Amino acid sequence: MNSNGLELELATRRLSGPLIPGRHPHVQVVLTNVFRAPAFVLMALLLIVPALYTIGLGAQTNPRLALGCGLQLLGGTGLLVLDRRRGRGGRPPLARALQLGLRVLAALVAVSCLGIGTLLVWRGLPVGSRSAYLHTAGWVVLAVVLVLLALVLAWPSRHIPWLWWPFIVPFGVSAFTAGIAFRFILETTTGGRYFEHVATDRLAFQAVLVAAFAWTWLGLLIGLFRAAILAIEADPVRAGELYHGPERFLLWRLWKQVRPVAFIAFLVVSVAAARVFDAVLGAVPRSLQRDVGTATVEWWRLSTACEAASCGDAAAYALPLTVALVLAALFSQDRINARRPSGPPPIRRLRPVARTRTRLWRATIVIPAIALVLYPIGELVYVAMYGTGGSQGIAVHDLLSDPALRRALLTTVEVAASATVIAVTFALPVAYWLAASKIRMVVPGLVILTVLPAQMYLGSLQQAIGSFGWFGTLVPLIFTHAAAGLPISILVLRGALLAPAYTPAADALYGLASLRTILGRTLSVVGPAIGAVAVLEFIQVWNDFLLGLLISGTGGSPWSLLLWGDTRQFSLSSAQLAGGALVSAAVPLALLLITWRRCLVPGLTGGARV
Repeated sequence: MNSNGLELELATRRLSGPLIPGRHPHVQVVLTNVFRAPAFVLMALLLIVPALYTIGLGAQTNPRLALGCGLQLLGGTGLLVLDRRRGRGGRPPLARALQLGLRVLAALVAVSCLGIGTLLVWRGLPVGSRSAYLHTAGWVVLAVVLVLLALVLAWPSRHIPWLWWPFIVPFGVSAFTAGIAFRFILETTTGGRYFEHVATDRLAFQAVLVAAFAWTWLGLLIGLFRAAILAIEADPVRAGELYHGPERFLLWRLWKQVRPVAFIAFLVVSVAAARVFDAVLGAVPRSLQRDVGTATVEWWRLSTACEAASCGDAAAYALPLTVALVLAALFSQDRINARRPSGPPPIRRLRPVARTRTRLWRATIVIPAIALVLYPIGELVYVAMYGTGGSQGIAVHDLLSDPALRRALLTTVEVAASATVIAVTFALPVAYWLAASKIRMVVPGLVILTVLPAQMYLGSLQQAIGSFGWFGTLVPLIFTHAAAGLPISILVLRGALLAPAYTPAADALYGLASLRTILGRTLSVVGPAIGAVAVLEFIQVWNDFLLGLLISGTGGSPWSLLLWGDTRQFSLSSAQLAGGALVSAAVPLALLLITWRRCLVPGLTGGARV
């Protein structure tokens, strides 16, 4: 309606946010678009375009394998859509019967596509490389076991306040260092002679890798589940459902409460399990790496053996792993985003928080568990001080005065700090935009980029960097790390910025205001999440081995590449190797212990404390 120059329009939804006089802030809109652009440009150039090139090269080289992957993706996506769009009640019987028949037919088609695609993928894989995918499937099963085991162990230990610090120590140690430590344990146990048969050696090193992986992740999972359980007990409604719910078994009631956290944990650990690479190259002798390696190790072997113009086999080999991780990510996202309405207040009185008998726990479980967690660190200390049969111990002063190690550590600091600043700075405007605009189509894409295997973009990036003459420099490595960390950073910050609609919190975050006011509001709300993202990104870049090996090479000289050269003469350089691993682990360990309670747990769990 227009009356005397005044235009009135009927609002179709409730209005929110403060009223700002004046014209529409066109300049502010342009500036916010400019601030969001760098993140999308970086992800497009370093992740999306190289991944599309890899898909095209793999499909051209092995069409049958690419067709199988496409059928797998089609069938899996169809099953997820059917699970998401379930039938609604209240319809006539004929309509319900017709809908049920269509759903059954669609499910049969999806299952057929999934089965035929899996058969085509298996036949399209090279015969000598199929076992690597079987090993990868076994690692994913191990990830499921670790998540369930961590949930079981987190429940009885939830009220021991000081238990968090020894359990999170392994997470700060890189997978490469963990593999070295457990190989030292194997050498100490067997006297450096291993076993008499190759099959026995293969099983022994497979056990070493499993132990190193479980040691790295189990403590972190227990810490996250402990924080989630404490947050549940602090909520009267959820605590009532936990202790007095209709289900018979407490473990099932606990699983229903922590299911979103459990699926997040499974997604993170399964991606780490599918990308096991660092521990294999650090712990396993080169003669056995192919026998115990995963799909990532086999892809690395194929990519290093090919020429720049004939790397289609390596590109095709990476496709099945990508499809599996994408389907797992989409499946987990549906379970993470599922919101269960809160039930009525509990009728009976809540069970008081039980006082843990700390003396009994220390005597029976806690002290042995802490000793088991810290034993690999003690093994590195012992080898560094006293050496092994083939090497002498090295003093701390001699180790710190090593110019090669100091140069490598300084290079790693430069790469990690630069990549962290870029990732956090570029991720915050995009996260704010996604949380405020309620756009949902971008989120699944970010989830897919989060779980995207590194081999989908590293091969083509390596060729492009070599053609431009940047191989051995730090700039490509910094921006590749930043691009790889952007998707998960955006998702974490978006989760912290989400606020219920039509509330004062939403008005404060998403209402029209100046850029300075919006920035102040955002930082006050999302401060712990920013700290968590920065710490995780810094630790991930610091402990990286694969990206540094393929993007920068030995010219970049991160500390992991320097120590990798010492593994070629493992017995002769064992003291140098152990000492360098300890020195390199000091920075992420200190950062993790300082920020765990202040930033990491509150930022990742929405304010929970441990």
